[in-house]
Amino acid sequence: MSLGRRLSTSVLALALVGVAATACEDEKPPPDTDFDYAALGDSFTSGPDLPTISTDGCHRSDHNYPHLVATQLDDVTLTDVSCGGARTDAVLESQFIQAEGRVQPPQFEAVSADTDLVTMGFGANDAGFVIAAALDCILFAKADPDGAPCEEANARKIPRIVGKVQDNLEAALGAIANRAPDARILVVGYPRLFEGSKGCPKVFPVTDGDVPYVQDSYDQLNEAVESAAEAAGAEYVDVAAASEGHDVCSDEPWVNGRRKDKETGAAAYHPTPEEQKAVAELILDQL
Repeated sequence: MSLGRRLSTSVLALALVGVAATACEDEKPPPDTDFDYAALGDSFTSGPDLPTISTDGCHRSDHNYPHLVATQLDDVTLTDVSCGGARTDAVLESQFIQAEGRVQPPQFEAVSADTDLVTMGFGANDAGFVIAAALDCILFAKADPDGAPCEEANARKIPRIVGKVQDNLEAALGAIANRAPDARILVVGYPRLFEGSKGCPKVFPVTDGDVPYVQDSYDQLNEAVESAAEAAGAEYVDVAAASEGHDVCSDEPWVNGRRKDKETGAAAYHPTPEEQKAVAELILDQL
């Protein structure tokens, strides 16, 4: 074979290789540019009865803070599995919703190795906290309106309860971090209920004597949530600090009072639309 013919053959072979390589590159799927966001939590994440709610028994609103955050992120895929009544163990175990007769799968199933952002809001339903820190106080106020009956009955229980909350959260956060090692994990705290020593019985019917106890209990809860986040290497979103001036007795409360809000749909003793908007802004600022 002549030198010229050999060169022509080599050039043709290289050209074919180049075409094949280009074809292979063209056949490769485009890179995944979606931002995967998983939202886990209880009713202070799900935003019960704010329009429009889910039909799975969780009373999850499409106006809650996960949805509001998602609208401000580019190419985001949101998986929101927050659910009213969820305890921290709902992260790793199925949640039975007794009133609805439904079972929700473990919330950590919303998280994968591809997840970029996880927000979590848990703690108030663990170990009887909300009963000892709030619901009992409403009940006891009827029997002793001038005293501090809830503090007398339950104050000694709170440190043990919030210790359990912290343990539960640390375990759940560890599982999430293992499942999504590259994800950024934000742990969302709870807003303040009261400021000062006076309450508003028509809105949140606890005695004035129990107002400091109720708020101190929620302060301890938030401290436990923050400590769990720090121990797990996650980030804490301080809703309590941001909610100053928006207690249940204020003109612009972030937690609704004893009656469902007919205008906004906010459930009794649950977040208002303003609270959910504010939490979304805190998360976006932190990102």
